[in-house]
Amino acid sequence: MALINFSNVTKYYVNDLILDHVSFQINKNDRVALIGNNGVGKTTLFKLILKIEEPTLVQKEDKVGDISILNGISIGYLNQNAIENIENTVFEELLSVFKKTIDIEKDLEKISEKINVCHDEDTLNKYDKLLKEYQENRGYTYLNEIDEMIILLLTFVFCIDFDKEIKDKQIKFLSGGERMKVAFMKILLFKYDLLLLDEPTNHLDISTIEWLENFLKTYNGTIFFISHDRYFLESLATRVFELENHNIEIYNMDFNHYLIDKETRYNSIIKQAKKEEKEIEKLKRFIEFYKPKPRFVSRAKDREHKLARIEASRTIPPVKEDKKIKMKISGGNLKNKQLLEIENLVVGYDFPLTKEISFSVYGQDRIAILGDNGIGKTTLIKTILNLIPKISGSIKEYRSIHYGYIKQNDYVFENNQSALSYLRDRYPIKTERELRTILGRFQFKGEDVYKDVTKMSNGEKMRLILCSFSLSGYELLVLDEPTNHLDLITKECLIESLKNYEGAIIFVSHDRYFINELATHCLYLSKNHVIFESGDYNRIYNVISKLNEELKLLNIKDVETKDIVRKEKLSNNKINELKEEMSIIEARIEEIDSSLENDDFVNYKVIEELTDEKDELEYRYLEIVDILERDKKL
Repeated sequence: MALINFSNVTKYYVNDLILDHVSFQINKNDRVALIGNNGVGKTTLFKLILKIEEPTLVQKEDKVGDISILNGISIGYLNQNAIENIENTVFEELLSVFKKTIDIEKDLEKISEKINVCHDEDTLNKYDKLLKEYQENRGYTYLNEIDEMIILLLTFVFCIDFDKEIKDKQIKFLSGGERMKVAFMKILLFKYDLLLLDEPTNHLDISTIEWLENFLKTYNGTIFFISHDRYFLESLATRVFELENHNIEIYNMDFNHYLIDKETRYNSIIKQAKKEEKEIEKLKRFIEFYKPKPRFVSRAKDREHKLARIEASRTIPPVKEDKKIKMKISGGNLKNKQLLEIENLVVGYDFPLTKEISFSVYGQDRIAILGDNGIGKTTLIKTILNLIPKISGSIKEYRSIHYGYIKQNDYVFENNQSALSYLRDRYPIKTERELRTILGRFQFKGEDVYKDVTKMSNGEKMRLILCSFSLSGYELLVLDEPTNHLDLITKECLIESLKNYEGAIIFVSHDRYFINELATHCLYLSKNHVIFESGDYNRIYNVISKLNEELKLLNIKDVETKDIVRKEKLSNNKINELKEEMSIIEARIEEIDSSLENDDFVNYKVIEELTDEKDELEYRYLEIVDILERDKKL
């Protein structure tokens, strides 16, 4: 059964074509992912379903495209503005879901008063009818449902200790992520027939995203959603609609099979187009050669008919939009050199947010920081960057470090500033040609370089920040949610550039695919745990799951959990290996000293190389001493 049906729907914004004769159906119980690059019109399509926007009548056509919605279905729309009134308390906001139920309740109270005075049959019938409607609208259960939803989501999903006073907290005092959670509660309480979800994982932490995935898989309704979260797409989508070149390509399969099928379709069309091109050229040569010869005129005319048929139904090769960013981030090659040593660090503001944190950072490490919202991830990186003071513990720098820092959603631009002037202000020695070239690599082409930055989408702003970022050399990148607002292609380009980056990276992310592709180590923070593990998200997820399962089996609830810092004691073989390395370093330093003390030694280039080598060896020697000292304390 089709709930939504688009037929030849076209949409323009002034002279800009957004959708070109788009047609598709969404059926009952579908889980449809709408994907496409930023700015192609995905949210516009949602607005057409919600009748916030109207299709455009195309010139020389009799009627506008048709959008049919099945009568009687309820549609829930979740976006960043799903909260009705920020002055509401959490309870009042959730109560707004049951407005119809509350109105019936008020009518029942009025009729009850009337029945006390008069028992006429019409009044009793009306009361019975309203009572039935009240029951159908969950009148006897809605208050309990609100309490249960708060307990479920806050206690078990969002890891917040349940307190009935949370119901009385005003929305305006909640963070963006907390507001999103309240919006989810509203949608889940209403039980819509069709959910339209526009980037539902934005502002949510990993544990919440995973819970949401599992919930939506069993949701008794239809889901049409926009997402750039690859794991979320892989987990939920049973069909994929790709919006590209102003039209929709439909894939009746999950996301992983879509990726395979898309490439297969593209190659098949290209192959068919090339085959037809060869046939056309062959026919043209035949006609050109034989048509002037009287004996072969009829045969040439047959070929002309065949050529006309092929050209009439000729396969048009698909246009692959070049949205890839040719991004390169420069940085010093400090592989295996220790940059930072963080020991027993506690961060926070007026009170500690974390348990004691200890880990080391070496050149070319990619360290992902994970944990629920509000646990102190951003506070930790600000403390490492010395932007805020630490509460206790130490941060030791082994060398002078040039940090590169991208803040989370911190798009600070001046009014009337263009993309070009933004870069010119930061890199005045660069020529306009050089700046336009680098902007072009980040998909700011032609007149786009003069676009007012304040009027750009968040995705465009992030691309501009990354563009500026790529022009500086850093030894250590510190990235706070760098994939926010980036589409799938831009994320892939960012991942590729960071893989090729030769410095170290510390990053906060809730994007599991991004973490798995990039991380060499993961630091997980929670109220009870600090876990530092080598490996990617899958590795840390297994560790956390096992730990949580052990705690459940032990039935530990009100007991404060012991701090957990994963630092394994070195094996005897490893200790011997390090001591042997120290002996080799000592011997080599003696050789270098002997060479440098030679009075006849006047090759200054070689002297400089030997001095640099000695410095590196001494750094490494100190690193090994620190490692062995720490191991003794374990």
